Amino acid sequence: MSLYLDYFFSGGGQVVTLATALGVWAALTALGGLIGGRERLRDGDTLYGWAAVCLVFTVLGVIFAAPFQALAWTFFIAAPLAGVIVYRREGRLFPPGIFKVLLLAAPLLLLTSAKGVSEWDEFSHWVPTVRFLAETHGFPWAETTSTGGAFPAYPYHWPLLGYLASRLAGGYVENAGGVLNALLLLTFSLVVIRLVLLGAGREETESRGWSLCAAAVLAATILNPTFAQKVALTAYADASSAVAMGLGAVLGWFMLEAQARNDVARARSLAWQFGLVMLVLINIKQANLVLVVMVIGGVGLAGLRDPAVRLGDLARMLPAMVGPPLLIYGLWRYHVVTEIPGTEAVLRPFSDWNTHILGKILLQMLVVAGKKGVYFAIMTLAVGFAVKGLVRFRGAFDRLAIIVGGAFLGYNAFLFFIFVAQFGEYDALRVASYWRYNMHLGLTSVAFGAYGLAVLWKRTLGGHLIPRAVLWLPVVVVLAAPLAFAKKVRFDLEGLKPHYQRVGANLAEAVPKGSKTLILDLRGTGESGVMTKYRLGPRRDELRGYLAAFHDGSAKAVRQAVQSPDGVTHILVHSQTEAVREVLAIDLPLEASHLLEKSGDGGWRIVRSWPYK
Repeated sequence: MSLYLDYFFSGGGQVVTLATALGVWAALTALGGLIGGRERLRDGDTLYGWAAVCLVFTVLGVIFAAPFQALAWTFFIAAPLAGVIVYRREGRLFPPGIFKVLLLAAPLLLLTSAKGVSEWDEFSHWVPTVRFLAETHGFPWAETTSTGGAFPAYPYHWPLLGYLASRLAGGYVENAGGVLNALLLLTFSLVVIRLVLLGAGREETESRGWSLCAAAVLAATILNPTFAQKVALTAYADASSAVAMGLGAVLGWFMLEAQARNDVARARSLAWQFGLVMLVLINIKQANLVLVVMVIGGVGLAGLRDPAVRLGDLARMLPAMVGPPLLIYGLWRYHVVTEIPGTEAVLRPFSDWNTHILGKILLQMLVVAGKKGVYFAIMTLAVGFAVKGLVRFRGAFDRLAIIVGGAFLGYNAFLFFIFVAQFGEYDALRVASYWRYNMHLGLTSVAFGAYGLAVLWKRTLGGHLIPRAVLWLPVVVVLAAPLAFAKKVRFDLEGLKPHYQRVGANLAEAVPKGSKTLILDLRGTGESGVMTKYRLGPRRDELRGYLAAFHDGSAKAVRQAVQSPDGVTHILVHSQTEAVREVLAIDLPLEASHLLEKSGDGGWRIVRSWPYK
């Protein structure tokens, strides 16, 4: 029993992680409530506040190199004041239903806050970037481009939240990203509730019952057809991108609805809210510019097709919709070009494009789609209804279908393009990360599905009440699921991950400063290499690379790495092959990792060993 409870409780560090993540979320929500105004969609308050923080940090950080400590504490002082103003103005601070949502999701939040960082991209980019911000209190400049992350010029809107959690804690908080992602997903569940009420013909102000809140939490998490715990509950930026994308689509839809009713004031307010969310989305990840273009294009297409929306009115909304994201994007591009060029993903020369395998790439995309049938079935329905709506427009549902279906088709066309123009042939043939990229559209599919099912329920069942026994089922599931699948959520304990982390943390003590260490893990995935680099911290440049299962594992390749001109002084062996044993010419016990040091006769001797647990 105690081992099971360890999944949920991991000590004082967990309390700090959970408290600081909740503190950042609450502060953003309070600030966003003030910025959004009276006509806002309250369910988006967290992202409006996030937009304000991103704008201030980027403008002052890029133009004036303002120290982030001062900006962070200004934010933490301003947020409670904003909360007081919002409460006095509206009689409430947080969106309706949020406390029920948080209570229902408490087991999931406990699991996520107890979990440590453990995944490849967390170590290769996201958590080193947060640590860089926590150590330097500013963006990278020409003299500080060694951030520890794989792409120092990547946008910083997502790592900024981890930085704020660290400032609130008074020190670096390593695993805040997973909890912040969970909170953002739970925030989107409020949007799901609103869409269900609208589709069912209920008042938006109607009370949010426990069953409806539980169903919405499930829709945003485990029933979300693109939900994957190893992405959504980590420091990866995919879940936050999905939340911003989903909220943006809904805001654009509401804006068109207001224009169709000739409610100019509400339409203008929603356009600004849309622009704020796009400001966040465009600088979460480098490629999110495409998501912004797709959702704006979908909203524009729906508006052009809607006979109740006048073209001139739609054009007047454009400055509010596109101005904020263009401002922040242009400012960050200026900083990248002038200070940190050459540190982003780029397109390959045209001569290296994969034009000779176009058909194979498309076929493999279809194979992946076939394996993820629920999501692609929902999006196929959206595309079908979008086409129908373009031919014969009938109202709100067609607007949403055109936005969602248009964004889906456009984004997948872009993914096909980057497999051709950016990826190497090996990764292009396996359409690397194609499913993960589609996760960015996951919550738009949830929004479409939630509203569509509510409309269907109203039309086919006449909106009849659901039996009480059925109503309580979502509550039982949302509380029981984390308890039943605790082991799956604690994927940080899988396999040799804890072992690699322990060895990586000990390595800095085991080797003298100035050493040049090579990692040999030719039976591993390479995660031992990225974990060790991260754990070395300021001494990460002493790592001379690693060889994993996807590298050339021949004796010749191993010998070239060991006899590198850089002069390898130490070798960390995590797994052994015949080639490794041949080159090192030393008997190494199995079921352990070994640190070797070069001896005076040119051979190698064991300095320290770590048995597998």
